[in-house]
Amino acid sequence: MGFPGLETKTHMMLVAGPDTTVPVPVRLYYLTTDPYAVQFTFDVSPDEVVRWTFARELLAQGMVGPAGMGDVKITPIGDNHARTRIVLESPEGLACLEGATAPLKAWLDSTYKEVPAGHESSAVDIDSLLDELLAH
Repeated sequence: MGFPGLETKTHMMLVAGPDTTVPVPVRLYYLTTDPYAVQFTFDVSPDEVVRWTFARELLAQGMVGPAGMGDVKITPIGDNHARTRIVLESPEGLACLEGATAPLKAWLDSTYKEVPAGHESSAVDIDSLLDELLAH
């Protein structure tokens, strides 16, 4: 059974030091019911998966220029922005991932086909969200 939305799988390199990188499988998820956000997961070990949720717009901005001021920073690197660096920081630690921009961009473009930029609010079912919140 797959993820009920848009998903892509790719590999990025976890930068563990100046001369040390480790390949990690990465998955990106997008749900039209949460149209402003993307979810980003990567396996740090066979038993530990790290999940981050951040703004879809942040990912889009970070592939063409430095973006982010908080826990998530995204920067294009290399000739013609062929690679993307994603830095994730939390009280538990810091992870720096680098990978090819093309698969990230292709997947991101597909999310904009599902919910175009500027139309995110029309994809949110406020009544159902309120019903769910009030039921708890």
